[in-house]
Amino acid sequence: MSEPAAKAGHTEEDETLGDPKGFIKVSSQSNPKAVAGKIAHMARDETASPPCVLCIGAASINQAVKSICIARQYLERDGIDLSFQPAFRDKDRRASVALYIAKIPTRAPITLAPGTESVELPVSGHSRPPVVAGALAARIREGKHAALVSIGVDAVANAVLTIGNSRLYLEENNMDVRCQPAFVTVHKEDRDLNAVRFDVKVDAI
Repeated sequence: MSEPAAKAGHTEEDETLGDPKGFIKVSSQSNPKAVAGKIAHMARDETASPPCVLCIGAASINQAVKSICIARQYLERDGIDLSFQPAFRDKDRRASVALYIAKIPTRAPITLAPGTESVELPVSGHSRPPVVAGALAARIREGKHAALVSIGVDAVANAVLTIGNSRLYLEENNMDVRCQPAFVTVHKEDRDLNAVRFDVKVDAI
């Protein structure tokens, strides 16, 4: 059972998100493992939808994404996987977002249809999310499998904002996206760096 897709342009004035018990507020000081434990606990509950994670600011978004990555690891033995969709909570489409988490029955490796091209877009702390979102939306319209890779707090936040903007851009194409974040190691400038990879999934709407 998975949570219905969230609307990309949600605002703070909208009070139709559901039971307040389904919210988890994450700050820059939140412990990702503790938040991940709460997400995993709620995801195991077959009578409820997974939580919606609320965050404001780059550091808060980064902690929320780390929490979801860890929760995915906690849930492996349960045969449950998670994805999320970011929705903006402010009209400026900046760093106030709600991350709507959905359950996927089993965690399986990503398999691409024959002939499908896979592209990886790097997102940095200096990237402009609306611009990267345009590139991401273009790749998706071309039928390509896309992923974003980010290193650092601001880069992770920009990746989430990029996905949120791409959802808005793809509405006219009757398409929506969600993502699955995971920790990865990136070799750069003769060093191995910790990064987050966001595999983007496409839904028809």
